[in-house]
Amino acid sequence: MSGHPPPFPRRRARRALAVIATAALAGVALLAPATAASAATTDLGVESADGWSGVSFDGTTGSGVPAAVSADSHSGAAALAIDLDTAAVTDAGWEMAYRPLSGVEVDSLSFWVKTVNVSSLGVQLVDSTGQTHQTFLPVPASDGWQEITLASPAGEEQHGSWGGAADGVWHGPAQQLGFVLNAFARTDTSVPTATLLVDDIVAHAADQASSFTLGQSTVGNVFTPGEPTAFPYTTTADRLDWRVTDASGAVVSSGEHQVAGGTGSLDIDGLDLGWYALAVDAWEGDTVIGHQETTFARLAEPLPSDESAEGRFAAATHYGQSWSPDSMQLLAEGGFAQLRDEVYWSEVETEPGVYDWARPRAEFLDQADDLGVAPLLLAGYGNPLYDSGNGPVSDEAVAAYSSYAAAMASEFQGSASGIELWNEWDLGLGGNTNVSAADYVNLLKSASPAVKAAAPGLPVIGPAVADLNTSWLEDTFALGALDYVDGIVLHPYSYPAGAEALADRLEQVDALVREYNDGQSKPMWITEHGWPTGTNARAVSEASQAANVAKSALIATMDGVERYYYYDFVNDGTDPAETENNFGLLHHPDDALGAFTPKPGYVAYSTAAHQLAGANFTDRDKSIADVWNLGFTTPGGPLRALWSLSPQVVSVEATGTVTITDAYGAAHTVEAGDGAELTLDLGEAPVYLSGDISAPVSSATSLTLDAAFVGAPVSAHWTMDNTAGATETAFTLAFTDGTEVSQTVAAGEQATLDFELPAPTATGDYSVSGSLTKGGSYLGTLSASTTVSEALQLSGGHAIDADGASVLRLRVSNASPEATTVSELSYTLGDASGVLVTDGALAGASELVADVPLADIADATGWTALATVDGRELTASGSVRPLDVGAAAEVAHRTIDVDGVLDDLEGVPSIDLEAVGDDQTVDSTGPADLSGTVWYTWDDDNLYLSADIADDVHDQPSSGSTIWQGDSIQFTVADGAPGEATTWNEFGVALTADGPQLYRWLSVGEGAGTVTGSQVQITRDDDTGRTVYEVAVPWQRLGGVRADSALFSGSLLVNEADGSGRAGYIAWGGGIAAEKDSAQFNALRLLAAEEPEPTPEPTPTPEPTGTPTPTPTDTPAPGTPGGTPAPGTPGAPGNGNGDGTGGSADGTGGGSAGASALGETGNAAAGVLAVVAFLLLGAGAFALVRHRRAES
Repeated sequence: MSGHPPPFPRRRARRALAVIATAALAGVALLAPATAASAATTDLGVESADGWSGVSFDGTTGSGVPAAVSADSHSGAAALAIDLDTAAVTDAGWEMAYRPLSGVEVDSLSFWVKTVNVSSLGVQLVDSTGQTHQTFLPVPASDGWQEITLASPAGEEQHGSWGGAADGVWHGPAQQLGFVLNAFARTDTSVPTATLLVDDIVAHAADQASSFTLGQSTVGNVFTPGEPTAFPYTTTADRLDWRVTDASGAVVSSGEHQVAGGTGSLDIDGLDLGWYALAVDAWEGDTVIGHQETTFARLAEPLPSDESAEGRFAAATHYGQSWSPDSMQLLAEGGFAQLRDEVYWSEVETEPGVYDWARPRAEFLDQADDLGVAPLLLAGYGNPLYDSGNGPVSDEAVAAYSSYAAAMASEFQGSASGIELWNEWDLGLGGNTNVSAADYVNLLKSASPAVKAAAPGLPVIGPAVADLNTSWLEDTFALGALDYVDGIVLHPYSYPAGAEALADRLEQVDALVREYNDGQSKPMWITEHGWPTGTNARAVSEASQAANVAKSALIATMDGVERYYYYDFVNDGTDPAETENNFGLLHHPDDALGAFTPKPGYVAYSTAAHQLAGANFTDRDKSIADVWNLGFTTPGGPLRALWSLSPQVVSVEATGTVTITDAYGAAHTVEAGDGAELTLDLGEAPVYLSGDISAPVSSATSLTLDAAFVGAPVSAHWTMDNTAGATETAFTLAFTDGTEVSQTVAAGEQATLDFELPAPTATGDYSVSGSLTKGGSYLGTLSASTTVSEALQLSGGHAIDADGASVLRLRVSNASPEATTVSELSYTLGDASGVLVTDGALAGASELVADVPLADIADATGWTALATVDGRELTASGSVRPLDVGAAAEVAHRTIDVDGVLDDLEGVPSIDLEAVGDDQTVDSTGPADLSGTVWYTWDDDNLYLSADIADDVHDQPSSGSTIWQGDSIQFTVADGAPGEATTWNEFGVALTADGPQLYRWLSVGEGAGTVTGSQVQITRDDDTGRTVYEVAVPWQRLGGVRADSALFSGSLLVNEADGSGRAGYIAWGGGIAAEKDSAQFNALRLLAAEEPEPTPEPTPTPEPTGTPTPTPTDTPAPGTPGGTPAPGTPGAPGNGNGDGTGGSADGTGGGSAGASALGETGNAAAGVLAVVAFLLLGAGAFALVRHRRAES
């Protein structure tokens, strides 16, 4: 496990678990007769033990026992109680409670649990064929009741099935329901007992027929040339209003469709190749009676099947587990007609020496052959006939595995692209506990020759490594593994960091191979590599996933990778918080957007596969910082692919015919003649240029947007660079919504045009793209985005007030220029509630702030707030945790001169790593090996980190996202108290061969990579063995963390390397290295700036006394904690985002520009301490941005 986010997902062999479950629970399914289906929702609540029965299994035999209930219920009189004691059932046993169901329709199941010493539970459902479906679900640690959801009877990750139809498919209705508590599911296995209470069980059936349904005319709404972009529908409406947005979020087409007869097809014409989202409202008269959303793709002509099946690109699949093969044709249509899947040893050899290939053929291999899709077959996992199903190590088991792998190679050598011997042996996948390199190489030395003898031309690949950050791979090389493989298996995960890390990793592995292979390389097979989307802290946006898969294809081609298998092809579930559910390029079959509908990544991968068909790498141009510029030769001529780690515009000189293709396949062909200057607006997704072009140069051309508000036009700024032009030139920018603007720029000059774009109608992301032309000739496309908010907004988050008290700070923000009135601001905090403000005046461009004390909360406590403003009700909610302000680390107000020379920090609060750090270094020789002092400080513009580190050897061979592998510092910054944030920032800083670097792996709303506006300097003195780090990160880059809240949470660690790779770290706080967990962060309190000594002044004449009236206070200047540079200024170039408001309606974090937490407080009614302040917001310099906030 690394200090950087772990480089691989924690996956399990689901089919292997199903086999174990079958063996353990065989014979337990006691069936009840099926009857008519129930209603859409069926309450199966527990009020007594009536109808429930029990089974106890001691590891050998099972016996019936009475079911039990407890008076400790979530609601009603009783809850189902399952008590386990290993003294009775042993460590291999389990307890189960079950009941018959009278034909209940179950598409999902929800229930409440309360547990003691339980980490997971099993849910068992028997379908109408008598097939038992069992799913293991994790149980989060909690002392109270919590709701658990089974999203699908047969679609979850830890699903297994047996009996009945034996096809792994759910055949409703349900005939039986059971809950299983296993001994292995004890959180603390040293404690022999565990308790599971279950109550308020509700079965959910699919919704009844809708008044509007939208279907598919092609699998997954993937359209290839010649296929109409058509969506069949059924509705009772009389018209459909539809809108199409592209991958940037810009609206590219819309219209109205008249319905006749209740059914029909919504056909959409005129779209380029690309990825799109479709939203449709069904209207009956003046009423919307239905709404549907889906995604679709328009792809290029599929590559020839033989070219696609023998090319470089492919995808990992799970057809051998439980996937429907209906999605398989989309591999070929995408241009990567290859898959990697398992053929389970335990399924094909159920009698020693006898192999039955009928099941894998029926599941997917026959269809793959029919579609021309080439399978890479994974030989695994254990077989209960040998070594009790463990990883094979005995002579008998090794010989049996070798025979199975050889038989598989012989059976499928005409269609397979290779045999992969096991999967992630070092992680113990498939229930393997024999994880040593020696055990694997012993297996490899037997199995590889057997496969070669059976199928001489079929590549054998290994070793089966997952974690590339240990010595396991090198250990296999030292034991001779390289003599037995035709290709090296890699799973070089780096998420959420970008694909750029792949280049360094491939170089490192190749060097290691050559070291053990007489200086010769071996082909590399990347059989897993991907990025999850969703809401998990380590997930990325769908746009980032798309960019990363395309960049990975380019880097794999650059480094000559033999095969690249994206992991994985289809989402494995629908839970957005579970990373393993969301790696897919296509949506899950049960996704609300439709079965197998594309994510942007599918189209980006398809585009890359088409662009790189037959490509060979030529060169990489590094002339512009942060810009990747790769050159290739292709059958169609020269190709260049460009992207940038930070948004920037470049220009190239084109000659002859040049085609510009975006990441999703939309192409513009330019007849440049003897020369034309083209403009490329580069971001994280690659742009492809085919034809003759010059090296790029930086350009001042740009398009930026100000922060936007619902119902108000969006202010835009277009700068055009004509400094290289010899004549005055007129340029035009035409947007997809029909808006068109022009400006004329003098020769040798640049100019900026300010204009407005149409007002947005909803909150969220707002993106535009415009075609740049000169005299009708296409020059490029400019894009920009911002965030749309309501002008009136309520937010809240944890703060520390000027008296040092922990408070919930509520803010009512008014971004409009018009004054208004807050009729009432009230709150609920746990069981407490109160009114903070009545009839409060709220000036235009200002906010009202009120604090609620948190001294009395003892654990995580939910809160809600309600503000009534001009008759409108604004709501916010979230959760706060107890905070010991006195124990919080102090952060002094001090501006740091970021020059690599340590400032005078005498008397400034610091962190002594030798005294308070957690030393996790390997073979440390003492403080001189690694120790040091770290200071956090702050000012109105930045959060600073300074460090003076003792380190006898400086070793940093990496850069960018892999700097954690060498000497470096990692630190996190999260909003609120420890444990409140679900998303946060994680940074790394290192002195690399290219100089000092600051890299961000995790962010709130900004993505991984470099940090706009940041400063970093690092100096190293080898004579004294000391390294000085100085970093400044602007507040507006911290995703809603506000200086005026005087509170944030974070951890840091200093990584150690002395020439042989990373050798551990010293940490202050946790949540970075071992796992990503904001609850392990430390609280940090921002101290107020020291007040200068006052200058005596003459005593003024006393004024009459009276009740003071709150006075609006000017907004801090752009860049202070209450504001941010106007988008497009040097402080925030072109991203359109300010430092943001606080939480959205479901969050807890700090909000928009507001009252200093370091100011005065006052008393409010009902004994509630409240701070009420009014802050003017600088025009054009303030953005309200909705960010997700933590909920406990």
